[in-house]
Amino acid sequence: MVVFDLAGSVEAFAHAVRRVPGLEFLAELDEGKADPDDDFHVVDSNGQPTDDKLDETAYLVLTNTQAVTQLVKLFQDWQADETMRFPYGLTPLRNAFRLLRDLRRWSPQDRVRDTGLLEQWQEEVAVVGNSGSARVEVELWFRNDPVRRAAAQAQVSGLIAAAGGQVRGSSALAEIGYHAVLADVPHAQIQQVLDQGPGAIELLRANDVMLVSPATAMSVVRSDDVADGELADRQADPPTEPPLVALLDAVPLANHELLAGRLVLDDPDGVGALYPSASQQRHGTAMASLIAHGDLNDPGPPLPSRLYVRPVLGPHPFYDNIERVPEGELLVDLIHRAFQRMFKGEGQQAAAAPSVRIVNLSIGDPARIFVRRMSPLAKLLDWLAYTYNLLILVSVGNHDTRTTVPAELLDKPTELSRHLLANNRDNALRRRLMSPAEAVNVLTVGATHADSWSGTVPDTVLDAAEPHLPAPYGGGGLGHRRSVKPDILLPGGRRLFQRPVPGRTGDVELRPASTEATGPGQRVAAPDRRGGAAATAFTHGTSNATALATRASALVMHQLNTDPSHEGDHPFPDPQYHPVLTKALLVHAASWGDAFTILQQRLDSDLTRLDGTQLLGYGLLHSDRLAVADRGRATLLGAGTITGDQRHTYRYPLPPGLRATTDWRRLTITLAWLSPVNTRTQLHRSARLRVEPPTDELHLQRMQADPNGVRRGTVQHELLDGRRAAVYADDAHLALNVDCRLDNRAAPGTPVRYGLVVSLEVGVNVRTDVHAEVRQQLRTRIQTLTRVQPAS
Repeated sequence: MVVFDLAGSVEAFAHAVRRVPGLEFLAELDEGKADPDDDFHVVDSNGQPTDDKLDETAYLVLTNTQAVTQLVKLFQDWQADETMRFPYGLTPLRNAFRLLRDLRRWSPQDRVRDTGLLEQWQEEVAVVGNSGSARVEVELWFRNDPVRRAAAQAQVSGLIAAAGGQVRGSSALAEIGYHAVLADVPHAQIQQVLDQGPGAIELLRANDVMLVSPATAMSVVRSDDVADGELADRQADPPTEPPLVALLDAVPLANHELLAGRLVLDDPDGVGALYPSASQQRHGTAMASLIAHGDLNDPGPPLPSRLYVRPVLGPHPFYDNIERVPEGELLVDLIHRAFQRMFKGEGQQAAAAPSVRIVNLSIGDPARIFVRRMSPLAKLLDWLAYTYNLLILVSVGNHDTRTTVPAELLDKPTELSRHLLANNRDNALRRRLMSPAEAVNVLTVGATHADSWSGTVPDTVLDAAEPHLPAPYGGGGLGHRRSVKPDILLPGGRRLFQRPVPGRTGDVELRPASTEATGPGQRVAAPDRRGGAAATAFTHGTSNATALATRASALVMHQLNTDPSHEGDHPFPDPQYHPVLTKALLVHAASWGDAFTILQQRLDSDLTRLDGTQLLGYGLLHSDRLAVADRGRATLLGAGTITGDQRHTYRYPLPPGLRATTDWRRLTITLAWLSPVNTRTQLHRSARLRVEPPTDELHLQRMQADPNGVRRGTVQHELLDGRRAAVYADDAHLALNVDCRLDNRAAPGTPVRYGLVVSLEVGVNVRTDVHAEVRQQLRTRIQTLTRVQPAS
């Protein structure tokens, strides 16, 4: 195993090394940015070194032991004499070596880096000592050859058994290059690592092992408290339409009065039978309730189709307030099987839910905080979204909100809010996205500190965060290759703190308050303590926000499926494009609003657009702007399938009434697609689509999200504002070019589905009926809105 620490162009290095015969590339891992030094640095226009950080990538290859030794020695010889003659066939390495900082073997330290394994082992051993064992996920280098793959697993399993451990399961998924073993490692082995370092045990020295991480089963913690009062009126007849949405979560209380007849519960593993009491079925019930009805304090129409539910969480064997991934399951394998069962069937059984187009996964893995390396689950979701043409929604994950604050701030709400915001900003690295929120094809959802509860907050608690700003419990930060994450924010319910005892001085600890019975929070269906089927509770979390985003997605897709086109209007695009169009429409309705300005005021700093993007993503979803138009706003939809080096051109007619005026106007452009992925490279995303926003015709300027970040994921969301008078002809239009570039490893002609949403809006005081004028322009034009031509 060899690690190439790069400073320079990844593509140039990869091109040079691929010309060397006999090297098998197993992975390319993006390792973030490195500081410049005397040998590697960026120069300015005058040729002078700058302080700009450099790309640093670990490029990993696997071959036989002799070849590894020869390659390392060759690099050392070249460092000593750069004019040396290379052996026959290896001359291309000369150019590659010039791009290297170092070339070394993959080490035990590399196998635990950024996994949180050592930290968790330290905590665990401190509590239980050297008795027992700890469960780990051992990820192996994926071999394309099944024989070599089996041999590698046998070798690693033998090491685990020889050390007194036990293998609990394994999985190999060629689609994403994933091969892992679930195992128990004795605490005696763990103590050796803590005392002597990762190289102390054979498992962490094994060449076949890529990473070892904690296998703490993904879980959710809940309260047994329920709310007082009668159920909201949600007794409409259950839907009969087949499921459009799938919920992968815990087992819901299917006979709850709010859910009866609305669910298709598919439990092939018998997880529901493991619950000692129905009163423990809380998280799945809450998520199903939010998707089906929304916040019960905020009336909304029931979901018009049934909800398919596949349990991936079950009861904890020892703690009745925790629901977690069943013991002995590798989560990646479990999720893969769940999708296969839905869309391809299992064994002799036909596909369980082929009508599903939207999938909700409202759980985040605290053992997999996104730092640099994409998690296997994120890679899997990206592959599944493209393969099955799905809109998948995931949550950013919940972090601990316990914190310490100066006692004098307890009676100063604004100062306290400012302190908590600054604390979260300063600890951003520890509050990053949880797996699989970094996935690029999914829609990642964060939470705001908001809900529809209208009660009075008692004096015994503190509402320390500000409404409609990011909730203090939510994760955040940029995603893979610094793409925008989370994509959107929705209300997640307010999380309050217990008020400390009066009279305290110095620093005091704030702990979360229990508000499930009284609020605030979002009101959801819940089993009562005796397992009854009519109770409700108040909850909060990024899971809630994701469930509400899933509900909004379903309502939008139902609207697309029920084509309301009138005579002379263009019909909605083909249903195959509804997942990407729904994705685009949700983001299209998001903006920062006043949130960025409030953050600037509270943090007493000049926040940049990049700072705002890390905190807010594309912004808060404004439901009143979701898939609707009015006289002051005209929204056009487009969709298609594109491939590499193609361009699709769309023309948006300009309303004559806006010509030569100085009224405020905004152009919003949202492009969303599902990219094929190459999970064996650090690029990952194989299809790069972009639309260049037209700025000159209406004298507009880009606003809000970082203009570089918007092009790094699979959603480009641009807001452009302006007031300068624009003069244009009667038949003038905006040309929007959708361009596609494919990674050179993608197969030529690889199809990429995309959806495009474009809106032009004006201020409320403008008399021009923008919607009517744009519609009329479209009706009178007999032309093709889309054409395909080579990209320039």
